[in-house]
Amino acid sequence: MRSAYLLFVLLLAGCEERYPVYSSFDQNEFNLSCLDYAVYDKKDRELIQKHLNIPHNPQCGYRVELTKYHVGSCNNPVIKSLGSDFDGYVRLEIKKGFKCYYKVQSDYKSDVDGALERIVKKAKEELKNPK
Repeated sequence: MRSAYLLFVLLLAGCEERYPVYSSFDQNEFNLSCLDYAVYDKKDRELIQKHLNIPHNPQCGYRVELTKYHVGSCNNPVIKSLGSDFDGYVRLEIKKGFKCYYKVQSDYKSDVDGALERIVKKAKEELKNPK
């Protein structure tokens, strides 16, 4: 019985996506008292606002942008023949004008919502406690 339980746990652990979250942070003159959440999907915007907990102001100089990129439309024959270990990536950026002050990104394989959760949690952690 115990070995069946262990096998079940190992199978579940093998199904979990384990993609790292990458971020870069330019702290020079970076003080967030407001953000313009320029995220078009309402559900995504509300999730980001909830986790970052920084007031929304459309007039704010700092804006949040979200990119969800799906690699499925790649026509490169080498990539098609070898396959890919991910389906795309999700990236969150905080910009002022054209300068990016903060960026966090994670790849995903079939779970774009999981990747979004990972990057939002990382952003929340890093923006509250800048190094």
